[in-house]
Amino acid sequence: DLPELNLAWRPREVPAPRERVFEFLADLENHWPLAGRYVEVLELEEPPGRMRGGRVKIRGPLGLGRIARTRVLSAEEPSAMSGEARIGRSTSAAVSWSLSDLGTGTRVELRARIERLGFLDRLVLALGGTRLLQRMFDSTLESLAQRFGGTSA
Repeated sequence: DLPELNLAWRPREVPAPRERVFEFLADLENHWPLAGRYVEVLELEEPPGRMRGGRVKIRGPLGLGRIARTRVLSAEEPSAMSGEARIGRSTSAAVSWSLSDLGTGTRVELRARIERLGFLDRLVLALGGTRLLQRMFDSTLESLAQRFGGTSA
């Protein structure tokens, strides 16, 4: 029994129309610069401008790094996207973006739900990985807001 990890504990307002934010997020290639120091891109799949999957190294606590295979599973323009991240054979998580029109901008929420968790990844989460993932998601949302001219929260 795995609890949902709501890593978007502080959704962000992005000062841009929902359609522009969705268009930016629709290309997976744009996600990795948002994650900053937490994620290193190892390989992207599909032609440039239409990236839908790849392999990334996620930097964990105590210098641990885990390789994740990611892919976009669905997109509902301009309000939602979902995908998955798999680490090895035993760990997987569903990841989703939700975009709500605020009139003056877009409210963006990023969530992750663990579906399966292997022993090593359970240990990584216990050693501070959950807090690190929360910081990574918060930093990603902050970078997205800044990308569209927002200020630090």
